[in-house]
Amino acid sequence: MKLLLLAFFLPLTILAEDWSHKGEVSLQWRRFDDDNNVGTEDTGALVFTRLESVYEDEMNRHVFRGFARVDQKDSDRDFMALEDFYFSRYLDEEQSWLALAGYKLYNWTATEAFHPADVINSRNFDSDLEYFEKLGELTVEVTGLFDWGSVSFFIWPRYQKPQFPGDRSRLGFGLDLANPQAISGSNIGEEWTFQGGARVGFTLDDGDVSFHLIHHVDRNFPITGTHEYTFNSLLGRFVPNDLNAFQNNPTPYYFKKTQAGGTLQYAFSNLLVKFEGAYRIFQDDVSILTVNGERKPIDHGEVALGFEYMLPVNFEGGDTSLFLEGGTILGTTKEERALLGAFQRDVLLGVRHSFNDIMGSELFLSIIHDIERDDERLYNFSYSRRLSDFWKVSAGLRIYDAKQKGTNPVGLESLDGAHHVLINLNRFF
Repeated sequence: MKLLLLAFFLPLTILAEDWSHKGEVSLQWRRFDDDNNVGTEDTGALVFTRLESVYEDEMNRHVFRGFARVDQKDSDRDFMALEDFYFSRYLDEEQSWLALAGYKLYNWTATEAFHPADVINSRNFDSDLEYFEKLGELTVEVTGLFDWGSVSFFIWPRYQKPQFPGDRSRLGFGLDLANPQAISGSNIGEEWTFQGGARVGFTLDDGDVSFHLIHHVDRNFPITGTHEYTFNSLLGRFVPNDLNAFQNNPTPYYFKKTQAGGTLQYAFSNLLVKFEGAYRIFQDDVSILTVNGERKPIDHGEVALGFEYMLPVNFEGGDTSLFLEGGTILGTTKEERALLGAFQRDVLLGVRHSFNDIMGSELFLSIIHDIERDDERLYNFSYSRRLSDFWKVSAGLRIYDAKQKGTNPVGLESLDGAHHVLINLNRFF
């Protein structure tokens, strides 16, 4: 489907005079700390390409943006995806109502690393935990624009499958996961299923606030295992019908849920306050057998609170911002939280320094520390700088420190020791 869209739509946008175009080509290299495992790939070297074409007049706006990557070392990273591919039009001459249809990226987040409200798009999980790469969501949207803000209504008719790392990836689970399945009530594996919701946003003098209510397939908390299992009276426990698939190709399951939540950003002089929150109620008619036993999705809340403070003094002509952020999952036990995700009760400390030079140099340092589970930390160091109007280089170092404490790794433990350096060289056009 994506190849067909590229084949038919891309030539039209390039030839049409009313379209504007831009894009990038990137050479990306990363090297992991050697894990002495011949079955994993410690070096990644890929070519990444993104193209964007936009048509805009007084009443219409049409956008095409997609990307593709090819990895020389790990073919499981080869991937093509649509980010934005939609057509939109104002419904009245006052431009107060806008209709949109197609694939779209949503950004409902206010915080730096923990994102309870930003749940619409599926992710590529072979990317950074704090900023997972998003995939476009097929949507039909109607938005009303007012002096005080906006109100939007959505229909998402298709469940977009997430992209998981392969068994050779150091950011994976050491095995090939089966095709991710959506569960709606007692129905398993349906891609076309009703999802929808509404969102209201208010514009404040020095900030903004939003509220949403959605019903859709969850994209952040899969339960991995199998739904095909029976009770073995001899062993006194549940066993999978297909032991080989259960051990080597388990299936990630995503359940339908109803979520209510919102975001807030407000500036007090040099201090920016950020908040995100959501509460999730799942449809749990199906139980999944996992390596940790039978599981169903757990109704829970999630909140994140952050502060960003820009220092009033400049260091060598640059601007420095300090970050403090905390995120937690509520309404569960400590053990249940650990099974839900890597950031179940964590804090982030970070600093960003923009040198304000002609080349746009920027340095970012952060540490994410688990305040509930012992010895779980993620360190991130990155630096970027333009080389010219068309070239940019960036480099980084990521350190995962989370020793396994139980029989099976949970949360950040699955990435313990996956330290790596990365270098990107981008050419924009």
